[in-house]
Amino acid sequence: MFGKAKCKLCGDSVRLALKHLRDKHPDVYESQVRKMKMPDIMDKFFTV
Repeated sequence: MFGKAKCKLCGDSVRLALKHLRDKHPDVYESQVRKMKMPDIMDKFFTV
């Protein structure tokens, strides 16, 4: 099954990376994430 990723910004364990960034870190989501592709988002903001 799917594992959880750990957010590098706050340390939370999350399953839905984009939803977490949108809800918990809206400033980062608006400024950076919307322009990035998913593999780049996972490398920059999450550890698997």
